[in-house]
Amino acid sequence: MQTNNHFSSHRFLLLCRQSLIINKKLIAISLIGAAGTLFLVLLFFQSINNFQFWSNYASMIFFLFCYVSLGGIYTSQSFPAFRSKEKSLVYLLLPASTFEKFIFEFLTRIVFLILFLPAFYWLVANFEGLIVHHYVPRLINYEFSFKDGLNQIITKWKISGWNLSAIVQFCLFMYFATFTGACHFSKSPRMKTLFTLSVITVGYILFGYFLRWVFDLKHYAMFSKSIFFLRSKEDIYIFLSIVGIVVNLSLIAISWFRFKEKEV
Repeated sequence: MQTNNHFSSHRFLLLCRQSLIINKKLIAISLIGAAGTLFLVLLFFQSINNFQFWSNYASMIFFLFCYVSLGGIYTSQSFPAFRSKEKSLVYLLLPASTFEKFIFEFLTRIVFLILFLPAFYWLVANFEGLIVHHYVPRLINYEFSFKDGLNQIITKWKISGWNLSAIVQFCLFMYFATFTGACHFSKSPRMKTLFTLSVITVGYILFGYFLRWVFDLKHYAMFSKSIFFLRSKEDIYIFLSIVGIVVNLSLIAISWFRFKEKEV
């Protein structure tokens, strides 16, 4: 169905409503399953520590792991209509513009995840801690706090402005890369995306070693104390942050143009 390319809030809300009606059972089952799994995993880690050496710091480390790994898995399932020709045909006939469909996927797969996952983890972690503390009183640190956990990580890891920015850009890169891969690949997008990223990473490393060997860079004094123009850790974090921003914006642009190509 042909629609204009302008964004219509009415059509967008109808698209959200339709998706919610169709997927409400799947969403409910997924949330219950994720909450139950998170509850059991937290219980397992606490039992390993004899319910005495579990802290906000340990819980925050586990949250960051979930934030990157589970977030990457979730975003890799974006654009589910592209997995089969039948679903693609139905998706193309939806009364919504290309921009509205793309914004819907971007909001539900990335923005929603960034905002929802911390709140979801906080609720489950505190509920689990309250239940376990009731039956195992020696679990003292059963209340999870993002503020305390972040303060401990910042203190122990000595995180400042630019290296924090680099970490944030890395997390966003995992989301945007899998999101773009799900838009580009029709079959097994997660595995193909990881394989592509692995090949690119290995290629850059080999290319760097090749340049170092061909030009014999290790004998130059300027390269013994710095990496080209990066003469300190602060410079490295600034460089990684800027590169991360450029790469992430490029991935969003790639996914948008690829989506428009598939729509056509």
